[in-house]
Amino acid sequence: MLELLKRFIKPKPEPAPKASIMISHSDGLDENYLFDFKNYSSGYRGSGLFNVSSITVGGMSDSESSKTSEPQKIRIKPIDVLDQLETVPTPWTLSNLEDKISVLKYKQELITQSYSRREVEALIERLQNRLKWAEFSEFFMQFQNTTDEKIEALLDKYDLVMNTSDLFVPEFPDEAIMVMREYTDQLQALCNKKPVFYVIAEPDKFRKAYERRDPILLVQSPFGFYWQILGAWDKEMILLSEL
Repeated sequence: MLELLKRFIKPKPEPAPKASIMISHSDGLDENYLFDFKNYSSGYRGSGLFNVSSITVGGMSDSESSKTSEPQKIRIKPIDVLDQLETVPTPWTLSNLEDKISVLKYKQELITQSYSRREVEALIERLQNRLKWAEFSEFFMQFQNTTDEKIEALLDKYDLVMNTSDLFVPEFPDEAIMVMREYTDQLQALCNKKPVFYVIAEPDKFRKAYERRDPILLVQSPFGFYWQILGAWDKEMILLSEL
């Protein structure tokens, strides 16, 4: 009888492995750096609270590689498609900030999962930064804005990847370094944090450490989960204000 039952009773399936959590490249420097919303995922962001999406950073997944009918990505220099980031107006308002902060602080108290709680804390920080907008608006308004969705569309169409800026810093032109330094100074005056810089570049430019590179330089805004475009260059830096 026992053997007969075994034929019809299916063993309890093993629990599915939990999704890995991607920690910011500045992990360990959380107290010094602004929260990196691109490389930090708890699974809570799908709730719609943050209105952000994952960014394709180049390459194809196993499922994507099996779709041989998909068109080949176009090889191009980042500077030649800078205008296709479709810059957007500042994607937030200053209305009801105190109320929004109060609601988020209450949600923060209700969350027990540490990664989800960290994201809510990061959004509270960015809302609190908006309270100081009048003091810092002149500097931050000189840069155009873009979103995860606009960047993802660009990376889907062209053979480009997005990654942290560290590998590019040694070869950045002086103009780029000065923009990064000034942005850092302004951010530290605003909230005592350092900014998170990324670049969009051709895939091989991340592998060839000693070859001249020509990326688009972006930074995560201190006022929301969106991006500011600091500039792009080929031989020389090109600021968006000059385009």
